[in-house]
Amino acid sequence: MADLTPTEAARLVEFGEAKAWANLYGCTPMVWAGEYRVVTQRRGSTLITMLQGLDSWFFNRIMTLGVEEPVTESILDQSLDLLGRFGCRNYMVHLSPFAQPPELREWLKARGIPLRGNWAKMYRGDEPAPVVRTDLRIEQIGQEWANAFGNIALESFDMPPVLLPLMTGHIGKPGWFNYLGFDGDRPVCTASMFVSGEVAWLGMGSTLTSHRGRGGQSAMFARRISDGLKVGCKWFVSETGEDTPESPNPSYHNMLRAGFKLAYMRPNYVRESRAA
Repeated sequence: MADLTPTEAARLVEFGEAKAWANLYGCTPMVWAGEYRVVTQRRGSTLITMLQGLDSWFFNRIMTLGVEEPVTESILDQSLDLLGRFGCRNYMVHLSPFAQPPELREWLKARGIPLRGNWAKMYRGDEPAPVVRTDLRIEQIGQEWANAFGNIALESFDMPPVLLPLMTGHIGKPGWFNYLGFDGDRPVCTASMFVSGEVAWLGMGSTLTSHRGRGGQSAMFARRISDGLKVGCKWFVSETGEDTPESPNPSYHNMLRAGFKLAYMRPNYVRESRAA
């Protein structure tokens, strides 16, 4: 398959992630435990997601900003004001290196939203899935395994138990393929795939500390790619933290072995309020 231009790759990886994230929120109960609420809004092609009740920058995001068309300061301020109206004082703005206009970086800094690291945005085409060996058994699952999936993900990501509905609402829903890796009869790792047209987003990969280094996530990548190809996917996208000598990231190397290539390192701008 012919490779993409940089701007085509940016649209692929940014909208692939955003569509999956928006659908994940849409699968979650709007309100649970009488306190927590998920909200998604759009301003043009810009997506804003929010999780009220647990005001965390990881869950409150502005996505695809300036990717499809240049944005104005007014659109940026409308998006930021929307977060504020819903009580979100902590949030993250994803900013592709190809976002327009270039002044966006300075607009964010002027509004007190500093750069906070990069995520590796990855993609691959429809080449065959790699052959991976592991002693874990990889199975596609349905709702009967939802709580096991959610609890493993929460423990692995060090997230509070109250977020279980967010980690399980997508299981069994259209477009989603979900997997558990088993050590004997014990589930020990998770992964998901969201398919939208010819694009599959791969995420939710987690493994219990006791079972890392046994090839579970590499096998999960291979299984998802194989299943995605069977349903007509032409592109696979994902993201992970930056891999540096000071902070090695095994997930990044798992993706490279699975045939992914780096689209770019995407800067993430984060506002974190200590008062929240």
